[in-house]
Amino acid sequence: MPGAGAVMRRIDLGDVVGGLLLVAFGLWFALYALEHYAYGTARRMGPGYFPAWVGFLVAGLGSVIALFGLLRAGDPVFVRLRPLLAVIAATSIFALSVERFGVVPAVVALVFTAALGESPYRLLRTTLLSLGLAVLAVVLFGWGLGIPFQPFQWTP
Repeated sequence: MPGAGAVMRRIDLGDVVGGLLLVAFGLWFALYALEHYAYGTARRMGPGYFPAWVGFLVAGLGSVIALFGLLRAGDPVFVRLRPLLAVIAATSIFALSVERFGVVPAVVALVFTAALGESPYRLLRTTLLSLGLAVLAVVLFGWGLGIPFQPFQWTP
């Protein structure tokens, strides 16, 4: 029980948790890059130089976000389960289907599955978005960046 005149502080839980997650992911990526790739120097950067610095930068920004979240009150955090599960399912479906069916069907499946988290479900908008993103993936990654992948394939 706090003493007389003590003020109970509420924190911005969303910023604290989000900031700590950024710290964890940033440090993981930085340490992974340092462990698995040559770091090099500022004059001769190795393949691990840039990812390590980006990881440390993300971790630093995450710590600032978490610190500011501790210093101010925030709104209560409500976790909506349906959108969360829809996004997790969509990314899992994409990861499991991209090599077997190709990028275009995997992107379409990703968008349609992620849209299940939205209420109400808008079929026309979801269809147009999925087709647009599939075309954009082929144009940007296949033609623009020259990344070799199969837009469509069937691998049983």
